Amino acid sequence: MPESPVLLIFDFDNTLIDSRINFSELRTALIDALAAAAPLPAPPDDLRRLPLHALADLGAAVSSDLGRKMWDAIEAYEAEGLKDAVAMPHAQVALAALSARGFRLALLTNNAGEATAVILDRLGLAPYLDATVTRDDVPRMKPDPAGVRLIIERLGPTRAAYLVGDSWLDGRAAETAGIRFVGFGPRREDVEARGVVPWAWVTDLRELLNLDWDA
Repeated sequence: MPESPVLLIFDFDNTLIDSRINFSELRTALIDALAAAAPLPAPPDDLRRLPLHALADLGAAVSSDLGRKMWDAIEAYEAEGLKDAVAMPHAQVALAALSARGFRLALLTNNAGEATAVILDRLGLAPYLDATVTRDDVPRMKPDPAGVRLIIERLGPTRAAYLVGDSWLDGRAAETAGIRFVGFGPRREDVEARGVVPWAWVTDLRELLNLDWDA
């Protein structure tokens, strides 16, 4: 029997693509909208540490209308940031090489499904992915592990699974799902400050080709 493959699950924004989404400005806009409608449940600096969907949930708890307006803002910022998105340096090269070596490759993102599909096709990354899971596919988004578990369920047996991403959301989702986290990019200090312990860290996607995935 052939050996089961290794599964690599990639984050999207700032991992496979440079999406140009201004997350800092977006969080400020969401917090300002929440503050205009009700007393803030925590100091603004604490709220800025929350995932976007958690901020929108706080708005929905105030009123369904506010929750919808906050999601409208999230979608507007996403659309603007994805409009000029480019692939991360060497993303296509790394995915092609990993796929050729027999890895199963998947994408897990908190972005919307339609926009994600458009960008993957435009940037030529879609052919290398065996599964794509977006916020439209899961009941709860990262850092919840629901998306990781759905991908593993869809793709079947693997001898090991890893999540590659740039943020603490990715690390926490991997940890809670019981798989290893490979950090990517310049924000290692920020990620580890959240208590996330990466199995490995890379700053160039081609470095993934040199890791010992069976260690």
